[in-house]
Amino acid sequence: MKTKFSKVLLRCSAILIFCLTLNSYAQDTGTKRQELDSLTKVMFEHTNNKNYDALIDITHPKLFEIVPKETMVTVLKSMLEGNEEMSIDIPEQHPEYKISDVFKDEENNSDFAFVSYALHMSMTFKNQEFDEDTKNSMVQMMKLQGMEAEFVSDSTISLNMPNSMTIMINDESTNNKWAMINYDPDSPMFFQILSAPVLEKAKSYYQDLMIAHKKKE
Repeated sequence: MKTKFSKVLLRCSAILIFCLTLNSYAQDTGTKRQELDSLTKVMFEHTNNKNYDALIDITHPKLFEIVPKETMVTVLKSMLEGNEEMSIDIPEQHPEYKISDVFKDEENNSDFAFVSYALHMSMTFKNQEFDEDTKNSMVQMMKLQGMEAEFVSDSTISLNMPNSMTIMINDESTNNKWAMINYDPDSPMFFQILSAPVLEKAKSYYQDLMIAHKKKE
């Protein structure tokens, strides 16, 4: 009788531990998603306000091991405020966004997630106008990169990027806080900063976004 009671007690204890663990995991996941949601809203807010220093502050710090912060701020200002060759205009926008599940990179003891959204902007080329053939070629080139493009003048092109994606990382290098880096597989720096597990997951997640968008067309 005592043996049967002990077995029942053991099973109840195991179930209780499982429930407590599951509840703890759910609370932890919920907290992480709240943090990610908050950071995403901050990212859009800083972009709308053209607050370059604040954007740099929430960018993954490993980037600055390659490019100094001061240089990155200068590049951002030059790109968004314009230089002698071109300027980029990102109008104020509050796009809908989707936050992925939180994934674990066991090899590097880090958490990561993806934020996807549509982004609109326009590019104006100064002292340069394009003929129709060149415009068509540029529009097709943009399309191959997942962008919807349309020339609104001979020197300005309007861009819609329906599958923009930002990677959020939380690890020791970020002081265990969430930091961001835009998904840009064409940049060599991108591969220097992120680990192989994150790169692999980012690639498959982005491909799924592209396929889902294609099905809606």
